[in-house]
Amino acid sequence: MWYLIITLVTFFISATVSAVGEIKKKDLSFWAYVCGFIGGITFILSWNNDVPTPMDVYQGKTTLEITYKDGVPVDSVVVFKDKEK
Repeated sequence: MWYLIITLVTFFISATVSAVGEIKKKDLSFWAYVCGFIGGITFILSWNNDVPTPMDVYQGKTTLEITYKDGVPVDSVVVFKDKEK
């Protein structure tokens, strides 16, 4: 969640720096690119890798968590056995 907030803030700063550079006729494009680059990196880092893959299931790293209501299974979710992948 924090990665997404940082991404949005850096992209907003990048756009603001670019707009200010255009208004004041100064070359601030370097800083706009730097902020954009940082925003792109944080966006890449924000991808959630906590989703079990078929290989994780095959290797026995996951378990099936079943939710029952009145003795009837109503939902099931694949979760990691350990909290680490």
